[in-house]
Amino acid sequence: MPPTDLDGLSEFSLIARIVARLGEAAARDVVVPPGDDAAAWRVPAGAGAVATLDVLTEGTHWRRDTMALSDAGWRAVAANVSDLAAMGADPAYLLVGLSLGPDVTMDDLDALTVGMAESCRAHHVRVAGGDVVRGATTGISIAAYGHARPAGEQHEGGAFALLRRDGARPGDRLAVSGTPGAAAAGLEVILAGRAEEAGAEPLVRAHRRPRARVAVGQAAAAAGLRCAIDISDGLLQDLGHVARASDVGIEVALAALPLHQAAVDFVGAEHAVDLALGGGEDFELALCGPRDVLKHLDTPDVPVTLIGRVVAEHPGEVVVWDDDGEAYEPPSRGWDHLRA
Repeated sequence: MPPTDLDGLSEFSLIARIVARLGEAAARDVVVPPGDDAAAWRVPAGAGAVATLDVLTEGTHWRRDTMALSDAGWRAVAANVSDLAAMGADPAYLLVGLSLGPDVTMDDLDALTVGMAESCRAHHVRVAGGDVVRGATTGISIAAYGHARPAGEQHEGGAFALLRRDGARPGDRLAVSGTPGAAAAGLEVILAGRAEEAGAEPLVRAHRRPRARVAVGQAAAAAGLRCAIDISDGLLQDLGHVARASDVGIEVALAALPLHQAAVDFVGAEHAVDLALGGGEDFELALCGPRDVLKHLDTPDVPVTLIGRVVAEHPGEVVVWDDDGEAYEPPSRGWDHLRA
């Protein structure tokens, strides 16, 4: 591999450049800002600490022919914030680890940093520190930190208002935010060379620049809901985690799935349904709870749609029913990072 303009530069000069490019997305007013051995910040009084970590690698989570490095930086931030949203937490700070492949240039690094900064501003989080190394491939590892609010009287046990996978109960209804399948349809549109066609932009944006549903998760936790999950690995696969953790069955009504009209137009209604069930790539939330509470979460900006129910039967399993009362099995239930 020929050398790039990053070769010969020190780790600390690269970190200084990244912090400068982050601008206001860098947390400079915390107890210990970026540049020391570790970051330090204050946790609000009475709040609980919530943390998550995701790793995105080139060739597995993104490709240069399907998205720019700026988009990869955006998605890396959104993926982590989405996990905090699924807990009902308030996102606060990120620690970012970058492994830069041998072909990465200074322009690439700047683009990656700009994408992260734009996503930080959109999701109201800031970078408190991190690390950068050269590696055999390009990867982004982000640890996201947030706060859980104290639980109100409507919450069953626990000191904090948190949404969990083990909180579903028989009798709950099931809802999903947004339009699952739009991001996976966006990837198919990009791969087919149709990204510039009229009407494709919402799908391409859903894939390259997804938005974590922080407000939905916070509203759900504040309303006393117990259960939610991020469905970025596929709706059915992630609902399976809920079913097993809660020891319940989950039933999805095929006809109730909220499909993006552009997905139907570009890939067809039948395939759009399959992508909604198992395509993955969506940073939407699935939520379980009382019907009236779930309906109250629905807004014009982010729709929340009832798509099924939680039952005592077939614990640990997720079943999709079609209009004829027959079980429907899509080609894929989701994405497994170790088996892909």
